[in-house]
Amino acid sequence: MDRREIEVFVTVMQLGSVSAAARLLNMAQPSVSKAIAMIERRHGISLFERHKGRLTPTEAARQLLGEASRLEAELSRFDRYVDTIRQMRPGLIRVAATPSLSLGLLPVLARLYRERHGDQGFIFDMHPNHDITAAVERGQYDLGLMVQAGADPLPGTLKIAGGRIICIMPEDHPLAVHAEIGAGDISGQDLVAITTDRDIVAMLMRNVPGFDRRSSRSLETNRYNIAVNLVRQGLGMTLVDGFTTFDPPKEGLAWRPVTPSMEVSLLAAIGETTAQRPEMRALLDILGGLEFGTAG
Repeated sequence: MDRREIEVFVTVMQLGSVSAAARLLNMAQPSVSKAIAMIERRHGISLFERHKGRLTPTEAARQLLGEASRLEAELSRFDRYVDTIRQMRPGLIRVAATPSLSLGLLPVLARLYRERHGDQGFIFDMHPNHDITAAVERGQYDLGLMVQAGADPLPGTLKIAGGRIICIMPEDHPLAVHAEIGAGDISGQDLVAITTDRDIVAMLMRNVPGFDRRSSRSLETNRYNIAVNLVRQGLGMTLVDGFTTFDPPKEGLAWRPVTPSMEVSLLAAIGETTAQRPEMRALLDILGGLEFGTAG
């Protein structure tokens, strides 16, 4: 498949309709049908069964979808990389961070930098933990910020600060009267699970009884801000790292460290060619001086 055919195939599979895919892709409906037919003819496989104008994916189509979706995501990431290079301007600091750090920490960093050192241009982008180090190594970013389970830094990274897992709950929750929350006390509670980082999830599974045996009515999300808003609605409690909760609105919520302590680390990956830039050293000084609280 070429790039356009991959996009057409994935969109038809996701929407289940040639006409809907044509509208989304801003293509003529016959062009979408032709692209699907070309894929089938070129590769000698049948992707859809057609009956009274309806498409039903074949087993071959269902097997191809995962790989086609992965390729589409890789191509989109390449486009963003090219766009970043195209937009490079001297003096900018390009930072990649996890979604939760991007929402809480990066805006504060920008404000503190400008207060102390004057105007500075930044590019702030969100990336999952596992993509950040490689993106810095490729020269796409000057600095990458990520959270790692455990106290030891990953190879090629600098440890900025140590922290721990905390529990967020409504401020009127019965457990909020305690200064710390025992991992055993979480068992049986309504828990909004954040499943973004597999290493942190594995740590929670080892230390929080029943974390891997959540009921069918449990809530899960891959975004910290969604989990916190679910907690605000009184739908349970959630477990996050202490860096994720940097500078959030805490009204109506209680934040308590979990015991026994589950350690996490805030790590930085730094581009070799930018490590000695004065503005980079100034940014790292600000990062190193921040206090990451765990209670409220």
